[in-house]
Amino acid sequence: MPHSRSVAVTGGLGNLGTKLLHHLARTTPCARLIGLDVRAPSSEQLEALQAAAAQNMTGAAPAVELLECDLNDPCDNRWRDALARVEAVVHFAACNPYPDASWDEAALSIDMTLNVALAAADSPSVERFVFATSNHVMGRYKDNPLAATVGPGELHPDRPLGVGTVWEKAEPPLDATAYSTTKMVGERICRALGARSGGSTNFVSVRIGWCQPGENRPGTLNATGEPGTESGGAASHPDPEGYRRAERWFRLMWLSNRDFVHLFERAVNADASGWPAPAIVVNGMSGNSGMAWSLEETRRYLGYQPVDDVTRIE
Repeated sequence: MPHSRSVAVTGGLGNLGTKLLHHLARTTPCARLIGLDVRAPSSEQLEALQAAAAQNMTGAAPAVELLECDLNDPCDNRWRDALARVEAVVHFAACNPYPDASWDEAALSIDMTLNVALAAADSPSVERFVFATSNHVMGRYKDNPLAATVGPGELHPDRPLGVGTVWEKAEPPLDATAYSTTKMVGERICRALGARSGGSTNFVSVRIGWCQPGENRPGTLNATGEPGTESGGAASHPDPEGYRRAERWFRLMWLSNRDFVHLFERAVNADASGWPAPAIVVNGMSGNSGMAWSLEETRRYLGYQPVDDVTRIE
């Protein structure tokens, strides 16, 4: 059986962190899973994770923990000690994980990423750091002039940056520039630390599409680009064409729950020997027909095999 790395997941009580921890607890033979969050875990949350581990299909259930800690405090030994006991770190935590983050919240998110990535790179046990970056780093490709430069499958990770998704016709107006700057900076931190590590720690930055909380059904995707926000449709907006363009952009970056957990499991455990550098950036969407995003690098470097397509599921 291939080696499955023990993992610490920051933001472990959030949408993505919870989904990944439960998936790994049920399906992988790793020795240990640790969820880290600024919130104290409830007994119900811990019991649910323990129950998932008890159902582990490999017969080698991991030890599981949920720990309260402060990633903004570089001297907090709760999270530092946790990193010393794992082989991989998946970093989801953010002060505000949504596109409406303020600049003050963005600064705190950058601090967290820098603290955790530096500690991971300095840890003798951590072999892999997975950074949850965002499609919003390339959000300007939603609109012209950048939209005209890419056809289906042509938006590769090495394209020039298009930081910040902006759509003034949304209500309230959407401007993800502050939020996406935290992700762009995180990618650069990973690149610098990967080069410094000489390969002792490898870094993967995954530009996540749209993985909504809960069931994450395609039918609840909309042109606002934010979960739980209702939209009245193109007819109710002063810019119907802009609405339809935004709706298509956001729908075609859907990442289903099962593709999400598969993608991040591969990001944790994929062999890095064929990577072009110690730190790589890949796109993270389902296999959505007609989307601009390229999954070529994600398939090649991580062995990602998406099964869902937003255009074929309703």
